[in-house]
Amino acid sequence: MSAPLQVGDRLPERSITIDQATLVRYAGVSGDFNPLHWDPEFAQRFSPTGGVVAHGMLSMGLLSALLTDCLGDAGRIRSMACQFRAACPVGATVTLGAEVTAVDPDDDTATLAIWVRLDDGAKVIDQRTSRAVVTR
Repeated sequence: MSAPLQVGDRLPERSITIDQATLVRYAGVSGDFNPLHWDPEFAQRFSPTGGVVAHGMLSMGLLSALLTDCLGDAGRIRSMACQFRAACPVGATVTLGAEVTAVDPDDDTATLAIWVRLDDGAKVIDQRTSRAVVTR
C-alpha cells in the first residue's frame, strides 16, 4: 500500500488451509511441541475440537505475515495484541484480515483491528479486541 493508511481501509483478506505439515514446521521453529498440535490420540482426548489444533501463535504469525506483505516492510509493525477465542483444527481454512480503526497523525501510526476466522465464522482471533499498530 503506497498511500498513507486511513480509517476504514481494509487490507486484502487472505485464506490459508492449516495442514499438519505447517504445524510440524511451526513446532520446529517455535519449540512448541505440545502434543495437542501433532498427536491425534492425545488431541482426541484433550483438545476442545477432539482433534489436532494449530498453535495460537501460528495464527498471530500468519497475521504478521499478512501485515508485512501488505505494508511492504515488517519494520512498520510497532505492536500486535491478540485475543484467542477458538481453536483452529488441522485441515481448517482460516481467513485473515485487518481494517484501520484509528489514525494518529502526530505519531504517524494507524491502529488496525485484526482477525482470523474459520469458515463457519468462529473467531480464532477476535477483531473486537485484537489490534496492530503500524506506521502509516
